[in-house]
Amino acid sequence: MKFFTKGKAIIKLTLFLLLFSWLNSAFSTELKESITGKPVDDATITAGKQLFESKCMSCHSLNNKLVGPALKDVQKRRSYDWLLNWIKDNESLRKSGDKDAIAIFEEYNKLPMQSFKDLKDDEIASIIMFIENAGVTNAAATPGKTTESTEPVKVDKSTSNKINWLIFILVIVLLAIIILLINITDRVNELGGKEIVRWDRINAFLLIAILILGMGAAFWEFFVHGKLIMSEPASEYGRKTDRMFYITLLLTGIVFVITEILLFWFAFKYRKRKGTKAYYYPHNNKLEVIWTLIPAVVLTSLVISGLVTWRKITNNPERDKFNIEIFGYQFGWTARYPGNDGKLGNSNWNLISNDNLLGVAIKSKATQLIPELENEVTDLEKELNALPNKLEELKAEMGGLTGEDLKLKQSKIDEIECGVAASELSKKIKNRKIQIQRIKKSLTNKNADEFYNTAANDDIIVNNEIHLPVNKTITLKFRGRDVIHSAYMYYFRTQINVVPGLPTEIVFKPIVTTNEQRKKLNKPDFDYYLICAKICGTGHFNMKLKIVVDTEEDYNKWIKSQPASFADIIQNSNNKNINSLTFTN
Repeated sequence: MKFFTKGKAIIKLTLFLLLFSWLNSAFSTELKESITGKPVDDATITAGKQLFESKCMSCHSLNNKLVGPALKDVQKRRSYDWLLNWIKDNESLRKSGDKDAIAIFEEYNKLPMQSFKDLKDDEIASIIMFIENAGVTNAAATPGKTTESTEPVKVDKSTSNKINWLIFILVIVLLAIIILLINITDRVNELGGKEIVRWDRINAFLLIAILILGMGAAFWEFFVHGKLIMSEPASEYGRKTDRMFYITLLLTGIVFVITEILLFWFAFKYRKRKGTKAYYYPHNNKLEVIWTLIPAVVLTSLVISGLVTWRKITNNPERDKFNIEIFGYQFGWTARYPGNDGKLGNSNWNLISNDNLLGVAIKSKATQLIPELENEVTDLEKELNALPNKLEELKAEMGGLTGEDLKLKQSKIDEIECGVAASELSKKIKNRKIQIQRIKKSLTNKNADEFYNTAANDDIIVNNEIHLPVNKTITLKFRGRDVIHSAYMYYFRTQINVVPGLPTEIVFKPIVTTNEQRKKLNKPDFDYYLICAKICGTGHFNMKLKIVVDTEEDYNKWIKSQPASFADIIQNSNNKNINSLTFTN
């Protein structure tokens, strides 16, 4: 018996181990091998996740198309070398005639992808490794270790549409029933010769009930959840604007309560009753003066107080002592800090290129950009001259196509036949020639040495997050590249539009560090963010920039650890810095 008991125990243990082994292999979420050929480890995947969220997520998701294609299983569609070339300089890859690069460019409305020449091969490898690991995780659907979602949840539109239609039909049916009941009641009143339902009386008492319930609910909500209306501001000027808000809320709240009580009470008191005749009271000059003068005085006081506060904010004597440039584009933010000289170098949108995304005034980069633009003009002219041949090729490829492929091909044919393609190419050629003229003029005119000074050589460009020292007045200078964005920082109570061609700026002083705010809110993962508050395209939902408010000591450590973005382009001249220079034809 002991032998059989031991045998059963061994069998059970063996079965348990086999089952555990099978479950472990079936639900494994770990990436075993990478297309990059590099060792797979958690640290690399975590670093890749951070880079993916900061560099890629504004335009891409894993499973769905956004501005660009879905990236899940990209390692199965492209080679590692191709991905390296595409991420670092997709424009050069496209100009080399690579069919895949051209196809992606054509499919996504000829929107050029931002090049990341600053990324090292190991960093790109970590991004690819994260994408590979996310694919394995999704396939395994493990209940254990998972990768956090990096994209918005896809909504089942068919289900929501059905629910919306059902609600719409129910509302229509309910309205129809109410109308029928009212008509029946009116008909009975006519036949019976007397009023069965006294609607005036019912409406009058309903109004009093609505007043009591509505006002009570409003006060209850305010006193119970009032602290959730706005969180405590994290900037000095935020406290001032919040104070103005609460004063305005108090004054208008008093007026609201008084006028609403009077409105509902008069509706109740002067309801229709037998033997009651309405008193005709068309005009009273004294009342007109009172209810016009009092609001005018109060509103004028509020406006003057607001203007005084705004003037203190905008005319701060410490303005421009600590400048950071924020560059907004679809769909992200890039920041530029001054280097050791404390001065931001000049910039102009004419100088924007794949390796100078902010258009910073670096003389060697401007000189290098001219032949690149001239080559682009040559390529565009060739493309313009080749349109007739391309039209014939597209028509020849129409045979056998169906569905979306047929529509896509036909739309390209229509663009050529109606002249849209030729018009767009001609416009691009004209713009590039003007850009070349402006850059050449900027390099040769009398202000060239002043504009292309050395101030930009030690500037620091960051993409992932910006750091700010606490209790220091900060001036954020905004520039936009494409469409209008809106820079919004909720906890600092600041918001301003970012308009292409029109520099804007805001001034504020952060007074609560990120760590202090985490303790206040009891949220260890809390972070400040700069977000876009104006719908600017398909990737708008993820257009944000992390803000870290440090102690002065921590900030100094961080800024010293950041390399100068143009350290390899140091000019010998030491010219005087100027704030701006506008290029003209």
